[in-house]
Amino acid sequence: MKKVIGSISVIIGISIIGLWVMLLLTDNVPELVTAPISITFHLIAEFSMGALMMISGIALLCKAKWSPWLFVLSSGLVIYAVVNSAGYYGQASNWAMVGMFMGLLVVTVVLDVLLIKSEV
Repeated sequence: MKKVIGSISVIIGISIIGLWVMLLLTDNVPELVTAPISITFHLIAEFSMGALMMISGIALLCKAKWSPWLFVLSSGLVIYAVVNSAGYYGQASNWAMVGMFMGLLVVTVVLDVLLIKSEV
């Protein structure tokens, strides 16, 4: 189970970072002009979250003792971020993105439950 969760964690981390790189490269982050300080802190949080998901996934794959706890922390960051992002895209009536974020929310919560159950 840890290998599956680790692999999915790495994919989620890469996807988060990839999404932001794509948005930045295509000039789809208007907040860089309208709210540069706010978006800078937000980007730091998002890239940190993606990196932590990748690290926790790799650690799970390598069977590091501390990896489940890092995954729980990382997935908590993801849960917060996807709920927040769904609100942002919902406000813009972009329901496809809202659906994607809600799907990621469900996947993350399920992975958390499965990992915690395997540790108890």
